Amino acid sequence: MRAIVLLALVCMPLCLARKFSRCEAAKIFKTGGLDGLDGHSLGNYVCMAYWETGWKSHKVREADVGKDYGIFQINSYQWCDDGTPGGKNLCRMSCADLLNDDLKASIACLKTIVARDGLKAWDSWSRWCKDRKMRRWTKGCEFRSQSCVW
Repeated sequence: MRAIVLLALVCMPLCLARKFSRCEAAKIFKTGGLDGLDGHSLGNYVCMAYWETGWKSHKVREADVGKDYGIFQINSYQWCDDGTPGGKNLCRMSCADLLNDDLKASIACLKTIVARDGLKAWDSWSRWCKDRKMRRWTKGCEFRSQSCVW
């Protein structure tokens, strides 16, 4: 019985994990106010998130110092709190908040990072997105607002 409970706890984050499509990510980022942020088109943010995680909200990986969390791979030493010794928590949030599928915390923290360091804070953006045509990252995505009837 213990093994089943342990297995369920280990697998739960995988079951809750979400991989967004390119257009899903673009729509959420646009709604979150990223289009034009710091003078960069929406495609820059979609491109960077693709190269960081393939648009996966649950990704956590070891870094030189701390860990990187969420769709934008935000580092725990500088930006969020996961107990990393000496961590600064400049986004004033738990790193676990960056693993939510609604991406609100991730977008809020990204805005803090971009305000301070720009998109150059992400090596993946500098390497794979900067000075390239970004229209392809949002091409074919529908951005019309939809009304919901409850």
